[in-house]
Amino acid sequence: MNLLMIVLTFINFFGLLYLTFITYKRNVSKGKNISKQFDSPKPYKINLIRYNPFEELGGDQSFILCLLDNTNSGVIITSLHNRDSTRVYAKSIKNGESDNMALSKEETKALIKTINS
Repeated sequence: MNLLMIVLTFINFFGLLYLTFITYKRNVSKGKNISKQFDSPKPYKINLIRYNPFEELGGDQSFILCLLDNTNSGVIITSLHNRDSTRVYAKSIKNGESDNMALSKEETKALIKTINS
């Protein structure tokens, strides 16, 4: 069983490597210059905050990852970890504000810190 998992892992890895190569070749053959996407000085903003939402439990195992572009649109990914489970939430951001869901106070602080970075 363990050998089967190793073989499947290698097949998966090389399959993803091959698909990446094909995608790169296809973009190059169409005349797209992939490096131009990263020419602007700061096209995106990233911020990671670790915190403890449950004060009775120890450790800052929960986190908020905020990914924004230059228009302050993107996503906030929140992971809440406790002893029994881990929950992950994603909320869309448009123009520096939540698109359709309310943000927690920690998410709001992360969003403001990311916008100002």
